[in-house]
This record gives sequence, structure tokens and C-alpha cells, in this order.
Amino acid sequence: MSAITFVLSAFISVSSGLLEGIPPQEVLHSDATLQFLMSEVTRLSNELKEAQEKISTLDNQVDKLTNKDRDIAFFAYLGPGLVNPSPGTTIVFNEPMTNSGNNYDPQHGVFTASVNGTYNFHLIAASPENSDPSHQLHLYITKNKPGSYVSYGWLDRTTDHWVQTSASAVLHLCKGDRIWVEVGAVVGSHTLAGHSDNRPHTYWSGFLIHAD
Repeated sequence: MSAITFVLSAFISVSSGLLEGIPPQEVLHSDATLQFLMSEVTRLSNELKEAQEKISTLDNQVDKLTNKDRDIAFFAYLGPGLVNPSPGTTIVFNEPMTNSGNNYDPQHGVFTASVNGTYNFHLIAASPENSDPSHQLHLYITKNKPGSYVSYGWLDRTTDHWVQTSASAVLHLCKGDRIWVEVGAVVGSHTLAGHSDNRPHTYWSGFLIHAD
């Protein structure tokens, strides 16, 4: 029986002469009836509060189950190579091959978490032969603000052959957290190899391991 039905039934019973021999008008104004109705209101109010708490708990459980089923993953290449990128530059991997959930922005190179959870990120970067023996280029996986580095790879001091580096991170992110690859230390001249001759040389990926 619903709360409304119960209250209506109580009033009908009272109006029909819950207390025999007493006119309905007096019944409605008697202390005993008022105390009874007040106790029923209090009880129903408590039941309503408990029901609301249960609904809130169920809503949270549904959200968690929904989040666990979310498909969040991206994989993107660097298109044209970058020559002498300056410190603080965000590397924009502008050729996405996979972008399930659309959390990665190929226009700006930034991944934004859409749910709380644990994520994996991986960077592969390459550089061709370099005539500058002192050259250095460091690339950092960065979280939320410039200079907030979580891991990095470097392409340093190679002259007669290609070089490749990698960096990875497993991070717990909150909804709205942002991750990107940022140029750190730079010395001399350098080229970050892009997608050429149908071969991707520098690429960036990430995916949701599990939601909270």
C-alpha cells in the first residue's frame, strides 16, 4: 500500500467513526486522533526518506555499471614531422586511427577523461639522423597543467641513425582531468618524425582500464 493510499484510508476510517459513538467532527479534533495522524505522518516521512536514500544508492550503482561498460580508447599518429619544436609545445597527434568515446581531441592533442577511473597511456616517438651531435629533445606525458609531468622519453645525441623512444603511464584520473604530450628540454636542432612513406613514426595512445 502506498503512503497516499494509507493516509486516505486512515481519514476514511476516522470519518466513518473510528471511535464509535463520537461524531466525526469531534473525532477529527480529538487529541488521540491528532496524535495518531501525527505519528503516521512521521512514520511515512521516515519511510519516504529511506526510499529516497535507496533510490539514490541504486542510481549510483547504475552509474557505476554504465561507466564500467564505456568504451574509451584512442590511437593517433603525428602527421607532418615537427622541426625544432620549442619547449612547452603540445604535440598534436592529428591523425586519429581510433577514438572510441571521442575523449581525445585531434585538433589540440589533449585527452580529457569523461569518467573517474584508471587509464593507460603510451607514447612512441622517433627522430631521423641528425648532423648536430649535441642535440636533445625530451617529450613528457603531462597532466592538467604545463610542467606537471608524469613520465618522459628523450631523443638525444644521435647522428648516423634513426632513434626511437617511448614513455608510458598508468594513472587514476577524475572526470575532467586532461592528459597530453609536451615538449620539455630542447638543445640544438631536431626533428620529430611524422607520418611519411605510409609509415607512422611517432604515435600516442590511451585507454580506460576500468572505471571506479
